[in-house]
Amino acid sequence: MNKSIKIILMLMAVLLVYGCVNVFKLSDLRSSEYTFPNNIEKAKLLLKEMGVAHKIHMWDSIDTYNVIFEDEFYGLLGKVSNSFKEPMMTFSLNYIPKVFTGQLEITSGKEKGETWGIQSGKTYRKNINGEIEEHDNNNVKFYIPTYQYFIEFPSRIQEASAVDYLGKKLINGIDCEGVIASWNTVSPQKDIDQYVIWLDSQSKRVVKIEYTVRDKYRFVSGAANFENYKEYSGFILPSQMPVESNLLKEGYLHKMTIVDFTPNKLSSSVLKPLN
Repeated sequence: MNKSIKIILMLMAVLLVYGCVNVFKLSDLRSSEYTFPNNIEKAKLLLKEMGVAHKIHMWDSIDTYNVIFEDEFYGLLGKVSNSFKEPMMTFSLNYIPKVFTGQLEITSGKEKGETWGIQSGKTYRKNINGEIEEHDNNNVKFYIPTYQYFIEFPSRIQEASAVDYLGKKLINGIDCEGVIASWNTVSPQKDIDQYVIWLDSQSKRVVKIEYTVRDKYRFVSGAANFENYKEYSGFILPSQMPVESNLLKEGYLHKMTIVDFTPNKLSSSVLKPLN
């Protein structure tokens, strides 16, 4: 049976078990009490303060970066969501910042040594001889840019063209303020994601982000907690990002971990082999 069909059937089974979402409805991160606009200028200020708190200017100071990265998936839904062969995966990720160009090398388990990449929307892999072969892979198209977006999130979300202030909320014992961000409008759109960023009211660092997943399923939304911040050569990064899903009533879908971060480990030309 085709792998994508298997995934769809397994997802349908999970939805029948959990029964917690309307699969015909476009997910919407706005609460029923929210009305637009609330305070757009305050939202813009908070995003700017977040950028300063996360030292996002540092992304302009490097050509590439390497991240030793782990991703662990939990339970039946995690198994459905995981495109790799094992629930606990370790990667060596290399990226050019602020664009979606990078490589993912699997460094653990049955797939150890496999290397995939994406450049200008095209995916490729290294064969057993170390040669680059252009190869279309939808999982690669999703995972490599997604991991990069989480790593660079405080910088990337500055590009949002539609923002508004959501108010205050206590999250994990931290007083937070929320900003909703998207492009063109904060209302749900079929092909454009919404984000809600909850910032520590004092430090202005990200505590939690909520997001839609339009690339996968229009009814899915998730949330990533940004925990245990560390500084690497001036870059402020969360070392752990446990992820929730609206498909789960409790617990985590998976947990991403930044183990290490190294700027300029590779030349940018290495990450553009299709030129």
